[in-house]
Amino acid sequence: MDRYDIIVVGSGPAGATFTRILNENNRVLMVDRRPLDKKPLNVIKNCGGLIAPDAQKALAGFGLSLPVDILVTPQTFAVETLDFDNNMIRSYQRHYVNVDRELFDRWLLSLCDTQNVQKSFSTHFIGAKKTKDGYIVTLKKENKRYEVFTSMIVGADGANSKVKKDLMQKENKPEKYVSIQEWFENKTELNRYVAIFDNEISDFYSWVIPKGQYIIFGSAIKENENVHKLHQLQKEKLARYGYDLSAPVKRSGSYILRPKSFKDISLGTKDVVLIGEAAGFISPTSAEGISYAMISGAQLAQALNKDMQNFASLYRKNSTSLRCNIIKKMLKYPFMYNRFIRKIIFKANIGTLDIKT
Repeated sequence: MDRYDIIVVGSGPAGATFTRILNENNRVLMVDRRPLDKKPLNVIKNCGGLIAPDAQKALAGFGLSLPVDILVTPQTFAVETLDFDNNMIRSYQRHYVNVDRELFDRWLLSLCDTQNVQKSFSTHFIGAKKTKDGYIVTLKKENKRYEVFTSMIVGADGANSKVKKDLMQKENKPEKYVSIQEWFENKTELNRYVAIFDNEISDFYSWVIPKGQYIIFGSAIKENENVHKLHQLQKEKLARYGYDLSAPVKRSGSYILRPKSFKDISLGTKDVVLIGEAAGFISPTSAEGISYAMISGAQLAQALNKDMQNFASLYRKNSTSLRCNIIKKMLKYPFMYNRFIRKIIFKANIGTLDIKT
């Protein structure tokens, strides 16, 4: 049986950043369900692929610059807000970096190509059995199950984290939303990012993002509601504004967490640790998670590098800033998602752009 110091479940921004910064004295196995070692690129990540200012700041803090081959057109400098609740439209200045999300993940992974790291793609985490000095982990690849031993498991496997679900059943569970995202041909040459507020559909929001020759339409709808029906209804409403969303080229879905308090952040234990959205690190207002993923991954690695025995308390201390940041976003929530407050703000034209075409 192969033995590792740490197994990282999930190789997105959280898992890749953690592995890159972790001391190379640790023998690490990274597993991911996606076939990221194969071509052609055929894995749809259910993400808009916009690097928000917080994520840009995180990359700058790591001394990283995005390679040009992961960028896609257009690069947008404003967001158009469609408020169906108040029948109003406003635009605001925002600068997002538009990327191919899969290529972004592959680039982050390429930065942790070291001899101490083994990567296993198209690999599913099936479960883990606790032993006196670690875990026997069951994995599945190419329909074959096999076991490996590890002293520690790091869950970087997103909102629907199986690591958290199987090994930390007593932890608090943040509110969960279903995100459906579809790709369409960009027949109208849309060149702006659009955010849609519509309480009939969701108390969160929907989005339209141009992505090269395509546009992405996605919506985040509370779990246990009629998700597909509401998603379709949002498309029908957008058709009145000239959006042709009748023939999707591809479609994906995933869960999104929406933390509402400190209790919704679960860091884990001394041998099962969570980072990124698995830990509940995601903006409750915008669902931006890339910055939180990279920063929390780095914070855990730095804690382990400093003190393997007492890393858990160091990780909790290091991540206080992230948890406080989420609390600040919670305070912003009423101004974004209360239709009456939003109407007042829109009418006052606070911070709006007068776009001339």
